[in-house]
Amino acid sequence: MSGSFAFPAPVGGVPLPSDFGPSVFFAVLYATLIPVCIYRFMDRRSRALLAVSSTMTSIERIVVFSLRAIQSHNEARRVSKGLTTYMQATIGVAYIGIATDVVVLARCLLVESTRGPTPPDSPGAPSTSSLHPTTPPSSTFHLVDGTVMVDQPRKRFQYRRFTDIWKLVFLAATIPGIIGNVDFSKGMNDQSAADKVMSMRYASSAIALTLFICSAGVLIWAVRTIPSVKRGKVAYLLAILACTSSTAIYRLAVMYNKTTSLTSTAPGSGNTIPEKVEFYIFHIVSDWMACALLVVPNVRQWFNTGPLGDWRAVDPTEQEIRWARERELAKAQKKSGVAQAV
Repeated sequence: MSGSFAFPAPVGGVPLPSDFGPSVFFAVLYATLIPVCIYRFMDRRSRALLAVSSTMTSIERIVVFSLRAIQSHNEARRVSKGLTTYMQATIGVAYIGIATDVVVLARCLLVESTRGPTPPDSPGAPSTSSLHPTTPPSSTFHLVDGTVMVDQPRKRFQYRRFTDIWKLVFLAATIPGIIGNVDFSKGMNDQSAADKVMSMRYASSAIALTLFICSAGVLIWAVRTIPSVKRGKVAYLLAILACTSSTAIYRLAVMYNKTTSLTSTAPGSGNTIPEKVEFYIFHIVSDWMACALLVVPNVRQWFNTGPLGDWRAVDPTEQEIRWARERELAKAQKKSGVAQAV
């Protein structure tokens, strides 16, 4: 497909014969995360939906790079508007979804910092921050690693509302990204559509980068002002944001380019070897690193939360706490009975 009309160049270009090897490599690279995802889901100690965006991105990238490998040796599919639009859309917003997983973990981190002591009669703290018993009136604080832990229900409520808004604001980056990329094929023949694609894609990445920087600021504020927030957890979340920021910065740096043909190899087309190398390193590898950081560690155990994270809007009622304790006690008694029988 060629002509004189200049339209926004696809980020990452289209798969040429030279892209077959990299496409297979990245399909395999993302596939290495799938066994880890399956293990995390099968193991009850690490089973969680906290990094669902990262898991879905890993699966989708396998599909994307498998298709790119096929396109690299099939000229008709290489210039397919449908496939090009699909790839621009999925590659263009996935990194924003990955960053929302950071917000989910940050919520667990902030809410956990407001917890008081676990009641001594509890058979064990439930493995979810959403069902963590509140502090009884007879116990107002305790020490953890030398830090005074006081139950702070008001702050817990504030952190939950703040993180609800925090996560919702990411839609301001996701929605323009979806609009700009799903209309990519229209922008190949229509100037107004091309301008819309250009502006929406830039708005998406600019807003995303701003949100990543603000999110990093919130995490740095938390580790500096809240004694119970551990530096290691914050550094971990900042590392993920650094990966997603790399993707956003790369996109902002290249999306001004235009081309007159999907298969053009002119500078700015996204199809030159240096441009492809930049795409693979600063976009695809960065996304993979962010996914790996979220999938490989046992974040459920590390952040002391449950399979759904801190999903509640408010603290559980006394009746819900009692039911949780009874279930934990029943499980403990069942395990004890099985052990004795053996």
